[in-house]
Amino acid sequence: MCGGHHHRRRGFRGYPNREQWVDRLQAYREHLEEELKNVQELIERLGETQAPAETV
Repeated sequence: MCGGHHHRRRGFRGYPNREQWVDRLQAYREHLEEELKNVQELIERLGETQAPAETV
């Protein structure tokens, strides 16, 4: 979510408006999906290294 410094207009009294909330939540969802992908890859790699040890 820290892809750069942006100056955006804020809604009423500094609170984000609906469109800004949607943008933020979509960016956050994309970030979480990338993190989930990274965790899944790590689990798979750890599983691959443990599999031969279990057969011994």
